[in-house]
Amino acid sequence: MAGPASQKTAPSIRIPPGEAQKYYAADSLAFKVQNLERTPEGTLRSVVGPTPYEPDRGIKEEPATGVTRTLGTSNPHGIFHASLKAGMVDTLVIRAGSKLYRHCGWYRGWEEIDSGLSDETRPGYPDQFVTLNDLIIWTNGIDQARIIDTDGSSTIMGFAEKPSRPTARGPMSQNQDANTYANYYGYSWVGKIGTVGDLLSGQTSAVLEGSWYYYVLYEDFFGNLSAMSAPSTPVTTATIQSDPYNASLGLNASIGEDGSGNVTNPYAGSVAPQSGAELDDLTRQFLVELSSAPDNTAAMRVYRTQDTKNKGETPRFLVRIPNNRETSFPDNLSDQELGGPMPQTTQVPVFRTMCTHQGRLVIANTLEDPGIVRRSMLGLPGTFETDEFTYPDSGGAEVTALASHQGYLLAFTESSVYSLQDFKSPVPLSQGIGCVAPRSIKALPDGTLIWLGQDGFYGLSIGAKGGVGIQFLSGVIDRTTRYGLNRARKRLSVACVDPESQEYRCALAPSGQHFNKLVLAFDGKHWRRQEYDIHLADWVQLSDWRQYVLAIGKEVSGETSAEVQIRGGSERTEVFVMNRSTGVYTPPNRKVVYRSAWIRGDELGLVPLSVRTMYIGMIDAFDGNATVRFYRNGSWKEVVSMSDLKVIGVDDDSAVVSDTVGNAVIGTAKTHDPRLFWRQVPVGLETVGSWAFEIEVQYPTRLHLASFTFDMSVATGGNIRSRVPLRDDE
Repeated sequence: MAGPASQKTAPSIRIPPGEAQKYYAADSLAFKVQNLERTPEGTLRSVVGPTPYEPDRGIKEEPATGVTRTLGTSNPHGIFHASLKAGMVDTLVIRAGSKLYRHCGWYRGWEEIDSGLSDETRPGYPDQFVTLNDLIIWTNGIDQARIIDTDGSSTIMGFAEKPSRPTARGPMSQNQDANTYANYYGYSWVGKIGTVGDLLSGQTSAVLEGSWYYYVLYEDFFGNLSAMSAPSTPVTTATIQSDPYNASLGLNASIGEDGSGNVTNPYAGSVAPQSGAELDDLTRQFLVELSSAPDNTAAMRVYRTQDTKNKGETPRFLVRIPNNRETSFPDNLSDQELGGPMPQTTQVPVFRTMCTHQGRLVIANTLEDPGIVRRSMLGLPGTFETDEFTYPDSGGAEVTALASHQGYLLAFTESSVYSLQDFKSPVPLSQGIGCVAPRSIKALPDGTLIWLGQDGFYGLSIGAKGGVGIQFLSGVIDRTTRYGLNRARKRLSVACVDPESQEYRCALAPSGQHFNKLVLAFDGKHWRRQEYDIHLADWVQLSDWRQYVLAIGKEVSGETSAEVQIRGGSERTEVFVMNRSTGVYTPPNRKVVYRSAWIRGDELGLVPLSVRTMYIGMIDAFDGNATVRFYRNGSWKEVVSMSDLKVIGVDDDSAVVSDTVGNAVIGTAKTHDPRLFWRQVPVGLETVGSWAFEIEVQYPTRLHLASFTFDMSVATGGNIRSRVPLRDDE
């Protein structure tokens, strides 16, 4: 936010001298704005707050079991709010240190819902949260992703490992009786499994040699499926001919090649007819054994092939076992009775970025493959099919961010933007423009999608006919975004949109610092600089009726001249309410600065001006004085200044506001509704090509600017033709 010397071009505004009753909005005339925010009415007012979300109210009773009221000095990582179940369940979740917490409003504290997570002080990617099907999904790019349910329970999303292969036993699994015929060894009981021969096979009234395989998939409590297990060892049967008309040997006898019984090799005569056996007596049932499953397993799905020697190798649904314990069961389902084919799923990888799009969870940048993008099955965020993936960049460049915006699925690298409308066929939208911070992506109310690139902020807009346009937005903050930020920490920048001011706000780490202390705010036209004197790790706009912006971070008492006191400690992790203040918290001793753009009489600044007076339209705020400085001809060297400009609409002859209720004053604030008033400031600049001004106040004084107008004339004319009307109460 430096001056013209540090900019490519000096911003300026042309104001025709002598134009009567011309007013200029404060936000449109600004060049540098520090610690001012835009109001819904278009004015600029002092940033207030932050204040702790759960301040110390002097509560003495012990919190409920599992609930903590303080987060200590643990590292702040992430915060998220969601209104689930059609707004019936509001869930506020944070991550501090190695734990996930849920806010418990009734107990005024935080309930631990997960632990044992990585606690990196300088992570490669920020924490990310999304919602799908009334579930909150969290990832940090290091640990397995978590699903947080409406009751606050946290479980691993899907399955990271393949299930153990099942064990299957049949007639040829082991010898148990040498005096039985073929297919009556091992686990062998009369059943319905087997392929019956026909005329084409030349084996009518026979059960053919066959082979079957088993697979298992785990299913979690949300319906997500694991990857398929490795196949079991084959369960096989030998060919055997039925002979229902000769029962002399019985079902438990074996037929040798010479027709004699009581042979020791049960398979030597396997093609011989089985005396006394009907065809149905020769089909089998098998035994299937499963290993125990992970704790988040709600059920185990078992699949079996048809006879792979005679019918096909596709695994098909066999049975769903509704538990995760070691179990065994007999399989007596014929090939014709099997269900649909087994889904070709893969395990859930650790991933660094994600979004939701059209009912699916889209993930990218896995530990094994930084350039891949995968999408889940519809409605199942933890189920990924093996062939549902794509590479946006043909060279496999790292995918740094994903976004779903106005029907478009967008994938970003550091130097490119791609559309994944056709998931398998990415279309490049830009080359040379990318995104470095996945949490910087937010959409303004007008539909403009904003993000942080290597050299500044960019905006993407979609036209009425579907065309996509990308433009550079940094403007007057260009030097700050190019050179004034910690490049190694850009990826951890986080953004939100203030529901009240409709501003896009991005928290970044300035050069030489490792924490997000600088906030750059954008209203669609103008940038502003804000400082809250906290290490802002993450923030979120609430989706409920309160419309708060909450942040998680650490106060920075002792780092600056401002002593921020929260519960008497320093470097404490807190959840803050931004733009709110309370009596239990001392805000930072921040400075508020408004600096105008360069004002010229013509585009080139060739017409000399005489500036007599400036009129400042302000809204009642807190009592106090402001300093006003004036500059000329492109130099930020102060020319004229005054330090006693009142920023509250008091009477000229008294410090008491005439229209208060019974002359009552609450602190230094007026009791009536804020009103517009004007302050006249003498300027006295003669024969200038360009000029600018700056207004500065120091906490606790607040500033609320509405508009400006000026008395100016062409230097050769000398006539004052522009005047602002007098205040109504003067």
